[in-house]
Amino acid sequence: MLPSEHPLYKAMASKVTCRTKRHKSPIISLLGQYGYDPNKIKKIPSAARNPEQTGKLPFRIVIPENREDSVREAREAVEEVQVFSDGSAFDGKVGAAAILIRPGKPPHVLHLHLRPESEHTVHEAELVGVLLGLHLIGTERRSSTTCMLGVDNQAAIKAFHSDLRRPGHHIAREAILLANRIQKRRSKVTYSLTMQWTAGHEGIAGNEAADKEAKKAAKGKTSEKHLLPPYLRKPLLINPAAIKRSYVDKLKKKWTEDWRNSQGGQRAAAIDKTAPSKKFLLAISQNSLSRQSASRIAQFRLFHAPVNHYLKRIGKVDSARCPACGAEDETIEHYLLACPSYAHERWALMRQARKLRKQLSLETLLEDHNMVASLANYIDATQRFSEKGEHAYHPNKQSTQQRAQVEP
Repeated sequence: MLPSEHPLYKAMASKVTCRTKRHKSPIISLLGQYGYDPNKIKKIPSAARNPEQTGKLPFRIVIPENREDSVREAREAVEEVQVFSDGSAFDGKVGAAAILIRPGKPPHVLHLHLRPESEHTVHEAELVGVLLGLHLIGTERRSSTTCMLGVDNQAAIKAFHSDLRRPGHHIAREAILLANRIQKRRSKVTYSLTMQWTAGHEGIAGNEAADKEAKKAAKGKTSEKHLLPPYLRKPLLINPAAIKRSYVDKLKKKWTEDWRNSQGGQRAAAIDKTAPSKKFLLAISQNSLSRQSASRIAQFRLFHAPVNHYLKRIGKVDSARCPACGAEDETIEHYLLACPSYAHERWALMRQARKLRKQLSLETLLEDHNMVASLANYIDATQRFSEKGEHAYHPNKQSTQQRAQVEP
């Protein structure tokens, strides 16, 4: 990503050409970790455009306040030339398309396949669609009139008001250059260009057609090279944002596999087969739950709750016996479902389970997000883990066995 004027550019370029077998530096290790050739990655310029030119564009940008206004303005558009563009991802591949709709004539369509998602992003494809749309306007014979370019992605439109230094913005810079060339060739009296946000999947005919064509491009369809804008006739350099996202996805996949193969992951799978997922995080993020309650429920979910069965295993207490009823082993199941000392407090859990038409079980308590609030109330009512609780575990206090080891 480093531009040529960056202090580390020369160091990185020299590491690419050499083949170090021993005493590899951190830079060489990073290059090997990602497995990409830096020469094929698009560089981020230190200064993409003159700050004084920010906001000065060869077209007018219109972003309606809501989807309803967007649909209404798109259907009431009076521009004689209307073009719609879209970018899409399908089956791990990315593509873009633009379609020019002419009354009484067949539509003119351009496609470009951008290769896999590991090298390009949908945001980049949206900008490619804009560039394809501008190229259609520039090659249209009747383009010396009012023109509209409909884009269903607000981020792609707002990029033109930025400093254009983020990954993929090199396409936006090329789009501005192309729009300037079109403006110079057209009549200043009759020509105008409006780039407008048109909400997707709202029944706008042009948007729906562009979406279908973009999916075809994502599957591999590309227009003939001589029909494309000159900037897109060569393969685009790899987007660094796509590389980062692809690498993070690989890490998440590896972490998920390691977790599910671990002992803790297999125990958690008995309760929730979708773990790890965001479902449990959303369940314990309810506004009615305190931070302490959410933390305690997470401990139960991970089978690391401070019941005596677990505390004895890690050497924090001398006995796994239940301090409330005297049972031989205080497990999570015993505390939540079986301990007779907490029968009165458990009644509220049973009532909530009956409302959900479920049996009171460990899976119901720890998986169903509708039981989270009731479970938190049960833990608070038993006072088993509170500081004032009679049988609470205090981590700052040594066990009898630990004190015996230090006392003379």
